[in-house]
Amino acid sequence: MEIIDIIAILGALAWLPQIFLWIYHWLQKPKVNVYHDEEAEVGFIKFGNAFNIRLSFLSRHKNALIDNIELIIKDKDGANHTFKWIWYSETLYELQAPAGNATMAKRQNAIAINAYKDVLIEKFVGFQSISFIEERKQLTYKLNSFIENPKIAGEINVDMVKRSNEYNQLLRLYKNSMIWKTGDYQAICKIHIADTNEYIEHLFHFTLSDIEIDTLKKNIGFASKVIEIEFINGQQQLEGSWLWATPSINNQIIAP
Repeated sequence: MEIIDIIAILGALAWLPQIFLWIYHWLQKPKVNVYHDEEAEVGFIKFGNAFNIRLSFLSRHKNALIDNIELIIKDKDGANHTFKWIWYSETLYELQAPAGNATMAKRQNAIAINAYKDVLIEKFVGFQSISFIEERKQLTYKLNSFIENPKIAGEINVDMVKRSNEYNQLLRLYKNSMIWKTGDYQAICKIHIADTNEYIEHLFHFTLSDIEIDTLKKNIGFASKVIEIEFINGQQQLEGSWLWATPSINNQIIAP
């Protein structure tokens, strides 16, 4: 073996530590820390039961792509309710003026969140019940099909529509679907990292009071107004808005 061959081998060996380091970083899985705000929003709105909370993500080791977040809420009676992330928003900037503060935020459909390494990412995440959304979609399709021909002819019989099974099925969906009641709730955010088979679980709990439940129940009556305007009286002005409860969020998990 000539000296030039020995030098070439030594040069190649000098790269081995760097190559091993590249392989190590490539195989290393990201570790994502999750933090939540001290308060959340609990609602019953047009698309059913809703839970909104501000979450922050901090990825260690390497960047992480969050491609799904599922929220499982367990009530005091042991019933589990599954929510899926539907949207998230982030604050772009906040302007301070003598007349008050103005915040500019961007809201978009929840597809994925890129959690950069060692950079704290904050999102306001909206969760909703997929089962309610799917059932509402089917019922609204039936109702639209029922009133389609009279609407085209401009001869909608309001009383006939309100007496129809299609219309009342939609009303009953709202009347019977609210899950919120007085008491303690445990929640688990199951956060999936793309290209892995593991979920990160983030736990917290909250409590809803009698007053908050009474407030949320008013949305059931408000839903009937929304349905009437959406399907019958499209020109009528909607008065009022959906009401929310804002419970405090606690890290401590209540023993069953």
